[in-house]
Amino acid sequence: MLSVKEQDFNVKSVRNVSPFGIDVCIERDVVKDEEVRLSYQTETGKRQVFGVVVWNAPVKSGDAVSATQLFCIGLSLNPENVESNIDFYHLMAG
Repeated sequence: MLSVKEQDFNVKSVRNVSPFGIDVCIERDVVKDEEVRLSYQTETGKRQVFGVVVWNAPVKSGDAVSATQLFCIGLSLNPENVESNIDFYHLMAG
């Protein structure tokens, strides 16, 4: 779940995961420099990482009449939470 300005959006896909950043696709465009929170569930409970939007782009659909427009959002993860970022990376890459 990606939270932007107290609004929550389901993450449709995750790409390019590293301890420093991540790309996610959601059903809303988010402006550059917007602060975000990415929440996820593990076996030990709910976890979260924080970041800022560094780029955004609409996802090109092969279906011209697609009902849902997706946007890919590039996030730079907060360097003050390195342990949480690395935990998230290991979960996604593992």
